[in-house]
Amino acid sequence: MRDDHFFSKLKRGPQVVLPKEFGVLIAYGGIENGDKVIDAGSGSGWLAVQLGRTVGPQGKVYSFEWREDFAKLAEGNVRKAGLEGVVEIVQKSAFDGFGVEGVDAVCLDMADSEKVLPHAQAALRMGGLCVGFLPNIEQVKEFVLQGEKLGFTHERTADVLVREWLVRDRGCRPQTTGLMHTTFVSFLRKK
Repeated sequence: MRDDHFFSKLKRGPQVVLPKEFGVLIAYGGIENGDKVIDAGSGSGWLAVQLGRTVGPQGKVYSFEWREDFAKLAEGNVRKAGLEGVVEIVQKSAFDGFGVEGVDAVCLDMADSEKVLPHAQAALRMGGLCVGFLPNIEQVKEFVLQGEKLGFTHERTADVLVREWLVRDRGCRPQTTGLMHTTFVSFLRKK
C-alpha cells in the first residue's frame, strides 16, 4: 500500500523529480519490478527512491552523484525509505561513465545530460530506455538531437501539468494556484 505522504518524510535539497513526472516515466517507460535502472544526478535521491519502490525488491537502482553533500543526503533518504538493498548511491560523475551494463533504463536528471548519452547508450540493453528530465526546451532540443545522432529513437517529449479543482456545493472550478511546468520529460529508445 502506498503512503500519499511518503515524500514528506524525506529531506529535500536540490530540485527533485516530482510524482507527476515520475508517473509519466512509469506510464510511458514501463519500468517495473525486477528492472535494473541507472539514475544520474541523485540530488536529494527522490527519483532513486521512487525508482527503488518500483523495481524492488528484485530490481536494482544505481544512482550516480558527484557531489559528496548530495550523495550523503540521497543515502539518508534511501535509508529512510528502507531501500538500502535496492538503491545504491554511487559517488561518481556520470560524465566518467557508469561501469554498469545491460540496464533496462537510464534516467538523466542533470545539467548537460546530452553529454552523458554515449555512456547511457553503452549501459543500456537493446531496446532500453533513456529518459531526460530537462527544465527548458533548449535542453530538450540538445538532448533529442544528440540522442538521434547516436542512434536513439525519440519516442516523445512531455510537459506534465497538474491542475487541481475546487469542489464545493456552490460550484466547481479550477484552483487559482497549481503546479504547472517543472520539467520536460524526453524519452529516447536504444535501437
